[in-house]
Amino acid sequence: MTRSTQIDWRMKQTTRSFPILLLLVAPLLLLPLGHATAIVPSSGDFTTTVTSETISQVASIVTIDEHFSLAITGTLSGITAGTATVIVNLKTGTGVFFGMQTFTGTVLTASGTVQLSFSATFVGSNFQGQFALFGGTGGLTNLHGQGSIQGIVNVSGSYSGFVIFAPS
Repeated sequence: MTRSTQIDWRMKQTTRSFPILLLLVAPLLLLPLGHATAIVPSSGDFTTTVTSETISQVASIVTIDEHFSLAITGTLSGITAGTATVIVNLKTGTGVFFGMQTFTGTVLTASGTVQLSFSATFVGSNFQGQFALFGGTGGLTNLHGQGSIQGIVNVSGSYSGFVIFAPS
């Protein structure tokens, strides 16, 4: 086969493939808008209650493993129960914390539970960080989200971001 014959053959293959691809994709354009993903801004406040903690120290680094709960208001309205690890550098007064919690409550008008992971940095007692929502049940089965958090370590704070209700 000559080079020009190979090019002609490939062009015919591409030309024949396009209508088939169009036939496969076209039905997706006809799906009802009710199946679309809804992205909703979210914001609110929370207060923290530490229920237990274990503290260990090596030199000037302190590690705290704690169990806690949050009372959350705003777009998310409910309570959480979770665990966190806090690492503090006593020389600088800075640190990080991260953890996981289960939220039980309402997001907009849907109720259920959803997992909430978080991480943050802090200087003194002021923190800022991020969170992610995933793994919901009940009315929150298809909920995902993410955003930022800020506040005072183990006292209170605020969140802002967005939640996504994916189609079921």
